[in-house]
Amino acid sequence: MMEQSKKNANQNSVIFALIHGATYLPATWLLKHRIVDQPVSVIIAIVPIITFAIFIFKLIKAFSVMDEVKQRVQLEAVVIGFSLTVMLMMLLFLLSLCDISSPTWFGYGYLVAYCWVFYFVGWFISKQKYGV
Repeated sequence: MMEQSKKNANQNSVIFALIHGATYLPATWLLKHRIVDQPVSVIIAIVPIITFAIFIFKLIKAFSVMDEVKQRVQLEAVVIGFSLTVMLMMLLFLLSLCDISSPTWFGYGYLVAYCWVFYFVGWFISKQKYGV
């Protein structure tokens, strides 16, 4: 019974991650190309935030049924990912003060991708550390 609960919690978090991606990518495209009026644009901008919030809720729920080692791996992955993201943001801020910036590679939209990359770097490092 507990194994089924773990499996369902993990599946739910993956499903909601995919739902978030399915709302975030089209919303980004629609907003970038300014296809709709501003009031509709605001609604389109809010939808991926709601799907991300649901994903995070489901992910936290999935963490609660993990064993201690897997919880530690996830916690370390988040800490490493967060730390690398903050370092990147500080670097970008300081470089912008020097009039050096590149929105092509380091715009707000790209920071989301970097956050995920940094999380997966942390996840890989932590999995190697604990042999999971």
